[in-house]
Amino acid sequence: MTKKIEKVLVPLDFSKKAEDAYEFAKKQGWEIIVLHVLEEGLLERIYPFFSTPGLDFEEFTEERRKQVEKELEKYDAVKRIVKVGKCWKEIVKTAEEEDVDLIVMTKRGTAEEVILGSCAERVVRHATKPVIIVP
Repeated sequence: MTKKIEKVLVPLDFSKKAEDAYEFAKKQGWEIIVLHVLEEGLLERIYPFFSTPGLDFEEFTEERRKQVEKELEKYDAVKRIVKVGKCWKEIVKTAEEEDVDLIVMTKRGTAEEVILGSCAERVVRHATKPVIIVP
């Protein structure tokens, strides 16, 4: 027996392709949980260039989290989540925690890998939930 899809996780990096994945899920009428992952390594690399003087790394991370939370408000979703960590690990973990029926994501976001982005490829390999890749 096939389980009906009701609740989905849509990871967003604010790229046009991720927006397409969100729009696809929205058109299906599914309950949507949106997730944005602040990549640990990227935060560490941009901290010296984008932080205000006197702001330590933890404060900088919290500031970025608040900015992303505000950005996620524009999405019609039952829940909006911001996490810090490795993209693919946080997507897989959140899908389990939220007990979604499906992960809907793009094959690549801002990076232009050849066929499947490294984050999407790892999600497909490690997720226990089904994954739809929106081209």
